[in-house]
Amino acid sequence: MKMVNDKGDALYYNIVNKGGKDQFVLKGIGSTVIIGRDRQRKKSRIFTQEAQANSYLERHGFRVV
Repeated sequence: MKMVNDKGDALYYNIVNKGGKDQFVLKGIGSTVIIGRDRQRKKSRIFTQEAQANSYLERHGFRVV
């Protein structure tokens, strides 16, 4: 699903099953960067726990479009 925040950043949020386990993938759209571990600036990030992905989205103000 596509999500945006108030700054105009946009990303895709997908749930993928890999190796029998769900993974939660955030992928930046355009020039949007996702802050990774140790403040790395990346185009995508994978979470293994849904709560962590939801916390990231909430912390950065993303909402479904």
